Amino acid sequence: MVWSEESIPYISIFGVIVLFHLLGEFLSEKYDLKYLWIRYITKPLIIPFLIFVYLSSNRLTESWWVVSALLWGFLGDIFLMIPDPEKKGLWLRAGLISFVFGHVLYVIAFIIMAQDFSHFRWWSILLAVPFVISAAIVQPKLTKYTGDMTIAVTIYIFVITFMGISTTFLLNLGTFVGFIFLYIGAWVFIISDILNGIGRFVVQFKYERVLTMFTYAVGQLLIVLGLTFL
Repeated sequence: MVWSEESIPYISIFGVIVLFHLLGEFLSEKYDLKYLWIRYITKPLIIPFLIFVYLSSNRLTESWWVVSALLWGFLGDIFLMIPDPEKKGLWLRAGLISFVFGHVLYVIAFIIMAQDFSHFRWWSILLAVPFVISAAIVQPKLTKYTGDMTIAVTIYIFVITFMGISTTFLLNLGTFVGFIFLYIGAWVFIISDILNGIGRFVVQFKYERVLTMFTYAVGQLLIVLGLTFL
């Protein structure tokens, strides 16, 4: 994939939106919840502009799968913004399901890109081992606190781990820069979910929302850039 300069304006707008969103999360926590309006305006715009970044690269082979993955991420963002004063976890479950579908679609896109796996080398699977180790450590520690959400959280951890593993299918396909972006993007996405899981289920910590959304936005951006560079 040849980098398209048409993506630059969309990346710039995406960056501005993310910065305003992080500012809103910071102000909401440090000063007053009245700044939450910034979250509700900016968060729904993050993924749409990331879709524009991807489509401007003119990638066609797996574009439907990638755009669909991002759209499920958009739905997940919306569901997780909906207040849950009764703590029933309905919207949290809806958000988890949305992101599960998004990760599955990413995996399908990666497999389509790998095609017959003729470029695959057995040793590249070694890069998948850290994903497995991370999941093996996080799952038991996190699910001690998830209660009736344990099954849903475990399924989510399994799916996002496999999404990370599937990036290794593309190690020798296209440019090395593209693979690095994709691989690191998957890791940053996982870090975002770990931070979010700790904040939601284990203990609330300072500026969790800022850290979670920063890593989420960066992770998604790196995945998209990785795909455009491959």
